Amino acid sequence: MQIELFNTERYGVMALPWRRRLKGRGLPSLNSYIQNESLWIGELCSMEDEAHQEGCPEAFNYFMSDLEKIGLPVGQFKRLMPAWRYKTNPLTAPKVAHLPMLVQVAGKIDSEQLALPSNQVMVTTEPCTPNRLAAPLNFEDLSKGEKLLPHTAGRIGEESVETVLKRLNISYTAQFIAPFIGWGKSKQSRVDFKIAAFDDEPLDRGFYIEVKWRNRQISADDNLTALLHNIEAWYDLPTLVLYDGEGAVKEAFDTVKHQMERKRRKLSEKLLAVMTFNEFVLWAQTQLGQQAGVAA
Repeated sequence: MQIELFNTERYGVMALPWRRRLKGRGLPSLNSYIQNESLWIGELCSMEDEAHQEGCPEAFNYFMSDLEKIGLPVGQFKRLMPAWRYKTNPLTAPKVAHLPMLVQVAGKIDSEQLALPSNQVMVTTEPCTPNRLAAPLNFEDLSKGEKLLPHTAGRIGEESVETVLKRLNISYTAQFIAPFIGWGKSKQSRVDFKIAAFDDEPLDRGFYIEVKWRNRQISADDNLTALLHNIEAWYDLPTLVLYDGEGAVKEAFDTVKHQMERKRRKLSEKLLAVMTFNEFVLWAQTQLGQQAGVAA
């Protein structure tokens, strides 16, 4: 089962979190449904709750219709969802503890007209402490504590940019395979975002966005040097560099931006600008604006 089978664009604000959920636990649970039906039905209940909490219950209906289109027994799923809630609710679970299968619980609910307590209908049984602090809480020094892994920090930056592009309906391609092989690469380079063409220069052929999201300064210099070299030597579209994160903003942004702006004079139209994320949001809203089309 592949994520491409689901038309996630229809899910509105739930599209990105649900893609992550499906790629993480949802689809593996679905693939092993026969052996472990409870995991999959629990995921459906969680998604239904999320949609209600976000004020878009229709997103869950769209998702269920996608399941039905690919031939899955949606009617059976819907019948088992109340059974899962009943079996996992602490107030009612003892009544069906002897029934291992959800279909047995559903049968008991139907035959005995059982129901969840009215205020428990839309409550899932997530672990009581699902989150773990990385360090003791400290509101005096917000930077104190654990550092994110570079890959995790980078994904946070890219997902933040993608949220802005989607909200403005700007057509783009994420992780675009570029028509060049960059410095130190053995195959075609990937660019974080390729933005579709606009109706005026210098964006009339589109442009690239590269996101460098740093949680510590030590990871910045060599990578940025390589990026500037590639932009100068290989990039075929003008490029906007977003440089942000704790390491960038608090320790290195002014220096790096000064260096890159000096480089920009040499690169002419190849380097559009170097921005923080907040600067990018303001620039995108005021100069790119809300587009009429739907983001790709």
